[in-house]
Amino acid sequence: MKNSREYNDIMDMAGTGIALTREEEALIVSLRRDRFYAQARAAAVAFCVLSIALMVGFKLNEGFFDANSRFSLLMESVNRTEENLSYPKLNVRAEFEDARQAQLVIRLDAPIAAENINVREEFTKNKIVVTLLGASETVQDGMRLVTDSAIMDAVGVYRQNRDVVVEIFCNDVYNWSLSRQEDRIVVDFQAFDRVEDKVVVVYMPYADRNRLAIPEWQQSLSKFAADNHIRLFLAYNMQESYTQEEIVAFANRIGADMLLGIEVKGGAQSTGVSAVTVCNTVYFIPEFNSAQLAILTAEAFADAAGAEPAGFRECGEEDALVRQAVVPAALIELSAPQQELDRVEALYKFNESILAAMKKTITDVFEMYAPD
Repeated sequence: MKNSREYNDIMDMAGTGIALTREEEALIVSLRRDRFYAQARAAAVAFCVLSIALMVGFKLNEGFFDANSRFSLLMESVNRTEENLSYPKLNVRAEFEDARQAQLVIRLDAPIAAENINVREEFTKNKIVVTLLGASETVQDGMRLVTDSAIMDAVGVYRQNRDVVVEIFCNDVYNWSLSRQEDRIVVDFQAFDRVEDKVVVVYMPYADRNRLAIPEWQQSLSKFAADNHIRLFLAYNMQESYTQEEIVAFANRIGADMLLGIEVKGGAQSTGVSAVTVCNTVYFIPEFNSAQLAILTAEAFADAAGAEPAGFRECGEEDALVRQAVVPAALIELSAPQQELDRVEALYKFNESILAAMKKTITDVFEMYAPD
């Protein structure tokens, strides 16, 4: 206070034209510096308090921001895919060479980055689709491909929006792998070895196919399958429409070790997640059957997804996925509060728990039952 009064008195003297001594001028400079430092300290403290508040707020809502961010990226990807599919397909004139080497070779005029190569399997149609993202301008008519007619019934090439798509129609189910070189993309085909592979088919309704489409979940499931030597056929990864009848017919044809169906419904009156599991106790399968799979599925979803078991139901005519199966098959019907499904963070956690429950079901099945 004393320094402040001195400062005011000196400034009044300066304002009236009275000459100041060197000591008084030095005091003015010193007091101004002190005021500046005080203001800077106050601003720094305020900034620190605000930063801490923001950090605490973000930490408390980290799940919400994370879920929103991931779902935004997912929806952008889904919208891009849907937009691309709405564009017309323009045939690309291609030159084909037939060679018995169990490969499809796509020769390139310009290299394509690995992240711009997308592969999906429309397995109910024995079809593999290779999409070269953004390659429409670099791929010219006269594209060269090497095929193997002993494996492939037909191969088609077309442009769709900015992409180039190669569709490979096979005469049977094959294992396949893709490799990329500077001037070519190679899809290698191997016989579908039913003896060595554990084979799992997973069904979700076509309308619900984007539920588990977040890339890191897809990668996690692919790693899980590879680590456990499981050939995993995921219906929801297919972009072309499918039905329960088509999925069960495929599972029967390849003799899958298990066929797991997952359906989600929102209920206005629901207070938590509940699960009814559909099975077929009439059709007898030795060692491991539909009823045993249904029990393991209900337990896994209760443990990993918090789904309260609401009993088991014998399959009816409307349950083609289970009723028509000649392999162990079960369908779990999840009911969740609609208000929870409408909240991004809750939906993200719910979907993540479905993924965990799916993995646990498959793990538990093969711990209890291993294919011969």
